[in-house]
Amino acid sequence: MYYAIIGDLVGSRRLAPDKRREAQTRLMDALETVNTRFAPGVAARFLITLGDECQGIMDASGDPVAAALTIIKEMKPFEIRFSIGCGDITTPINRSAAIGADGPAFYLARKTAEDMKADHAARLRVAAADAESTEVMNTVAALCDRLAADWTKKQEELALEMTLARLRGERPTQWEMAKELGVGQSTVNARLTAAGFNEYCRGMLLIKRTLAEAISAETEGEAK
Repeated sequence: MYYAIIGDLVGSRRLAPDKRREAQTRLMDALETVNTRFAPGVAARFLITLGDECQGIMDASGDPVAAALTIIKEMKPFEIRFSIGCGDITTPINRSAAIGADGPAFYLARKTAEDMKADHAARLRVAAADAESTEVMNTVAALCDRLAADWTKKQEELALEMTLARLRGERPTQWEMAKELGVGQSTVNARLTAAGFNEYCRGMLLIKRTLAEAISAETEGEAK
């Protein structure tokens, strides 16, 4: 069982040519960061498939939520949205590049990517074989998107960094983040509180956990 991850730059066709080239360069760099940082769980390396899109495959040990959020963070101020489908890959997987692969995981990710285009605020949506768990995850994802839409640049940078740390199983203190940013602990606390960080982070952790449970359930189902 695998995660198929599809990304799409938002509004890229409306960018001036120089800005579009900059966005594509930033995307290439962000994908390389993910390929390196998440290498143990990357089954097929993330790459740009079209000028505005990218995709990758992660195995059951990977964290597609953290991978997507990492690219979202690295792409700022450009916006990018991600769809994640979990299921089987029925074609051979080329580890060097996530191209040419297909199967239920990609069917779900592509259908979700198409659905997202009707929701201009959507930045992360997921799909599993179980419709009920998919609905729960995407309800949470939509609420997280609503929180993130109101973030200032400084709130966004801090909230994403802290969320990624939590997804890695780390729990940096506000004092540690304050020292790293060169600000006071009260400033960090104020930014996180205003951003609704606790709620956003709990949402991302729930989506990660539910996706992992979906992969596990499908794997067990195949084994029977």
